[in-house]
Amino acid sequence: MSLFSSPRFAAIARETGRALTAVVIALAVALVVIFATSADPGAAFRTLLTAPLSSNRTIGLWIDDVAKLTLTGLAFSLVFQARQFSMGVQGQVYMGGLCAALVAMSPLGVTPLAIPAAMLAAMLAGAAYGFIPGYAKARFGASEIVSSLMLNYIAILVVNYLIRAHLAPAGTGQLMTAKFPEAAIFPAIVPGTRFDLGIVVALVATALVWFLLYRTSWGLKLRLVGHNPKFAEYAGIRSGVIMVSAMTVAGAFGGLLGAVFVQGRAFGNLAQNFDGNLAFEGILIAIVARSRPLAVPFVALAYGYLRQGAQLMGLRTDVPTEMISVVQAIIILLVASSFTLPGRAALARLLGRAPRATPAPEAAK
Repeated sequence: MSLFSSPRFAAIARETGRALTAVVIALAVALVVIFATSADPGAAFRTLLTAPLSSNRTIGLWIDDVAKLTLTGLAFSLVFQARQFSMGVQGQVYMGGLCAALVAMSPLGVTPLAIPAAMLAAMLAGAAYGFIPGYAKARFGASEIVSSLMLNYIAILVVNYLIRAHLAPAGTGQLMTAKFPEAAIFPAIVPGTRFDLGIVVALVATALVWFLLYRTSWGLKLRLVGHNPKFAEYAGIRSGVIMVSAMTVAGAFGGLLGAVFVQGRAFGNLAQNFDGNLAFEGILIAIVARSRPLAVPFVALAYGYLRQGAQLMGLRTDVPTEMISVVQAIIILLVASSFTLPGRAALARLLGRAPRATPAPEAAK
């Protein structure tokens, strides 16, 4: 059997076609909204489609978004693979960012160990914050959705308070810390842009998550618990331990995202509300990628492009930046509902073909 006729290739092609169709439909709806709200809809739509590639600076903005979207998408994908619905990535980002900042502002921040030490501290903080709702569910039956959301609010409020009361320079009225030492800030891959070490971190994290899920016994157990928990119990797998460990590992990647935020060229410090709610957008990335780690960077690449295009369109034209919310909502609805285009059965009959049965979902990579 050739590669192109294999079931796995057919599944990949089917899901890719579904995602691309969703994007095209979303863009068509966006075009209608642009025509209804803009005095120059042609220029606005052209800005949406081309602005991210207009300069090295905008390309850097796009790639910076891709790195962050990839990491948050990986964190959500891990918990979704275990059929858990923890919403705690945002809180893990804040705790990871706080710990990375504390390392960067310590005497270690001026040494060559500043970047790896801050990233390690951020991952440990995120892992601990991911462990809490996992343990609460396994031990007390607490809803991971409620507990993780409440932990998000706690993390955001605590970090914002610490910045305002203790970490910001005294007497300046600033809502951010002083700039980190240069040794603690990610080096730029393209000078003068936000195209920095964050994208390398995101790609390495993608490979690591893929390896954990598909090349380790822990990953096999996690996927088995997620796809067939009853069979996992019969096989002697402790589903509670696997679930808690999945949320803990996902938390480590959420904490790593916090380090990428505060140590990246975009910030280089710790500011209040620094994530801009981007951490929650990983839900979209994980849904469209079907929680497959190798698909996450490609989805982040496409969605990051639309995200930056919408933001630049809002800055350069009379169309509001909320346009990206329209595109995002439509893509989620179409992909999450596993839609099919109308008329396929009629077209198959017209061509004299039997309509294909919808295949059962599979745990593909």
